[in-house]
Amino acid sequence: DYFSAASFLGVAGAVYAWGLDGMWFGTGYAAGFVPLLLFFASPLRRFGEYTLPDFLAARFQSRAAGLVGTLIVLLVTTLYLAPQMMGAGAVWSLVASRGLGSLDAYVTGVLLTAAVMMVYSAVGGMRGTTWNQAIQFWLLFAAVLSVVLLAVGAGFNYSRAVGDLHDEMLVSAEPWRVADLTRPDPETGLTPAQRARSVMSREYWQHHIEPQLGDPDARVVVLMPRTSRLGADRTLTFTRPGALYGPLDQVSLLLTLVLGTSGLPHLIMRYYTHPTGRMARWSTAGVLVLTSVFYALAAAAGAAGRQLVPRLTASLLQPSPAFEVVDGVLVSADMVLPFLAQTLGGSAYLGFVAAGAIAAMLSTIGGLLMVGAASLGHDLFEQFIRPRAPEAVRVQAARAAVMVMAVVSAGIGLAVRRIAAFSTYPALIAMMVTWAFSLVASGLVPGLFLAIWWKGTTLSGFLSGVGLGTLLALVFVASNLATLTGHPLLPGLASGAIPLTFPTLVSVPLVLAVAFTVSWLDRGRRPRHLDAIWVRIHGTAQERRMAPSVSSPFSTRGVPEQGAPWHG
Repeated sequence: DYFSAASFLGVAGAVYAWGLDGMWFGTGYAAGFVPLLLFFASPLRRFGEYTLPDFLAARFQSRAAGLVGTLIVLLVTTLYLAPQMMGAGAVWSLVASRGLGSLDAYVTGVLLTAAVMMVYSAVGGMRGTTWNQAIQFWLLFAAVLSVVLLAVGAGFNYSRAVGDLHDEMLVSAEPWRVADLTRPDPETGLTPAQRARSVMSREYWQHHIEPQLGDPDARVVVLMPRTSRLGADRTLTFTRPGALYGPLDQVSLLLTLVLGTSGLPHLIMRYYTHPTGRMARWSTAGVLVLTSVFYALAAAAGAAGRQLVPRLTASLLQPSPAFEVVDGVLVSADMVLPFLAQTLGGSAYLGFVAAGAIAAMLSTIGGLLMVGAASLGHDLFEQFIRPRAPEAVRVQAARAAVMVMAVVSAGIGLAVRRIAAFSTYPALIAMMVTWAFSLVASGLVPGLFLAIWWKGTTLSGFLSGVGLGTLLALVFVASNLATLTGHPLLPGLASGAIPLTFPTLVSVPLVLAVAFTVSWLDRGRRPRHLDAIWVRIHGTAQERRMAPSVSSPFSTRGVPEQGAPWHG
């Protein structure tokens, strides 16, 4: 479920583009399984509902809590599908370079991916998706491992590369209109062209850039030195922080990724497929080991790209049309793994690595389609539209929900192409994943933590905290979207004047405070069967067997004990 386009392409691309700042992505993605292991895995499995909204509805004895959970799950799924489908279109463009019929390569990749996922998710269900994911994981793991081994065979040494890159100024490839490139800055008097020339080789500038400077409307791609967000007096290199984030954002990004991972709905749904809470814990521990190894390899691949791309580009007799390289720097950082595969192993090996990238996307898209279909088919259809529908009708509704989610994912994939067209942001796939993680970390995890670990959490407290966190996260996503397309809602965010671009450092403490305060003020409205609910969450197997049965109002498996009314 977890190893996505952001894992396979994005982490290596982020390290390649941003150096140390890019390492936070792999670190946060792996470390997120620690709070998942410590705080969520066993309680959710012991509780034994079918979906996260089921758990919330049963915990608070309220259909309103389940409905809010359903809406958050669908929002997270939609945001998380965006970078996966964008990666699907990009990889198809790389491998096939042309589309089917009148469609271009990107559109073909998006539509084929959505169609394949719709078929095998609807036909195979959870079991079929699981077997596909197991095979796909080892395929993508083998792909990233073999790329690193090929790089080592080509002379890459991680510690030596990091030492060499320590003193190398970090630059990025940026598209410019010639008229803007040659316009002096009113403060410094320098033109962007002068800044670019200071970090580019004379040969490349004379052969590729100078001939186009006579046309003000021409567009060129040049290298620009990056300034440190930690202070203008700091020289920014590959091994120093500050390429993208200021001091507060360094912390906030890690908090976003760690908490976001621990509350992803398609990961949490997996715990309901484990036979026991003990097995859920051991499964999470195993995944933690595998993710740590995988992201260490991805980071090594990013560093290998920084060291080897200039040399490999210079040795090519004919530049590959699939990869745009400007003076030894890849324009699209997300393509560093495929570039290394192509130049070190040839076209056939590129096909193997592309298969790993496609496997990563299909694996995550499959999990997202399953959790999205569960929210539509189980949490909405079965609970609100036809609560007493026959089993055959419920199965058909679930399959229809998979198809709906597949169509939605295709639409998202086609829409985000416009973001990539307008954005100059390197490692865009990794950045887009933070949108979903911000929503989970701000809007879901604090409320879920309190619901599991503080008996005093009430429905009003939960809804207040979750509503506030979701609103803050959506404002962040909207601001990022506007900034990427060149129309910032918060100009200070785009310029770096606002020291915090991720909401989590502010939103999580605020959500916890609001939820705690409202719950304390509303402490007289706790569910009547809270003791039985608490035993179901934290009790031993024997205690749970002896406790009174309390069902979820979001479940079709029972009614409240002694006919007690549901709250909300």
